[in-house]
Amino acid sequence: MKYPKFLNENNNTIGVCAMSSGVGHKLDSFDESMDYIQSFGFHIVESSSVRNDSEPSCDALTRVDELNALVKDSSIGAVWLAAGGDFQFETLPYIDFEWIEKNPKWYLGASDPTNLLFPVTCKCDLATVYGFNAGSFDAYGVNEYSNLCLDFLKGKNIELHSSSLHQDVDFYNDGAPILNTKTEYDGSCSVSGRLLGGCFESINDMAGTPYDFVEEFNERYKSDGVIWFFDIFSMNSCDVYRALLKMKYMGYFKYTKAILVGRVLFKNVSDLIGYEEAFKRALPDIDVVFKMDIGHTYPHMYVVNGAMARVDICDGHGSIQYEMKE
Repeated sequence: MKYPKFLNENNNTIGVCAMSSGVGHKLDSFDESMDYIQSFGFHIVESSSVRNDSEPSCDALTRVDELNALVKDSSIGAVWLAAGGDFQFETLPYIDFEWIEKNPKWYLGASDPTNLLFPVTCKCDLATVYGFNAGSFDAYGVNEYSNLCLDFLKGKNIELHSSSLHQDVDFYNDGAPILNTKTEYDGSCSVSGRLLGGCFESINDMAGTPYDFVEEFNERYKSDGVIWFFDIFSMNSCDVYRALLKMKYMGYFKYTKAILVGRVLFKNVSDLIGYEEAFKRALPDIDVVFKMDIGHTYPHMYVVNGAMARVDICDGHGSIQYEMKE
């Protein structure tokens, strides 16, 4: 596993591109995010389509061209995707994974940007960071893990601990989320392994396509074992069950040590099977922890795809300690 160089005063430029949605509909909050990131000493370069008021931000080829420009720019140490959306999947045929592998940088994003981060880690053997988009640092989005994510880019290897409070039902408004519910993880595990995951819907979309590189990742790190993490946005619980079975049949969970599941933002629970039952029925022999600080709800951690980690969860609380092992 390759870990890109961490950013410092001599290498502090972050390139922001819009591989999914543009941010033209929320320019004020996006500017807040840019100011917040820059307050940590980073310099930001934006691609042309970032501020477009459209979803996707522009056509697929243009989005990949803008990504490639950042990849090829040696002055840029990290590429951060501006926002989520629904259409990044259509860019996959045009991404030059060989060029990304030859020019290692940090890639960061959340939700739909899984369609870049996940294959980059699996195919290019390059660690990526899931949890925050570049536009996630406005007054609404900043949470207790935000500063830790930015500190990580500077090379601070931080042990992450479960939150004390979270927002039980997230809703989009102009104010900061109200953290009013005691956080209690559901499940337990004490394992070490390679972290791998992202937005569940995006991973399911890629499964079985030419951009599914999970098998080679699994075989490469079978001696370490894999700790999957899943961020379910809104998928129906029956569909989650079928998707898990499909992934199981494809060998995704062959070397799995545990599975970490974030709180579901928009719950769509079938009368036939709930989310927790879906995992337990599909994967009865694997420890699964639910309701974690991962994904679309607040607060949420950053998770380093490809990194070795020690995960200890017991009595509703837990920690993730990253081990930057190659």
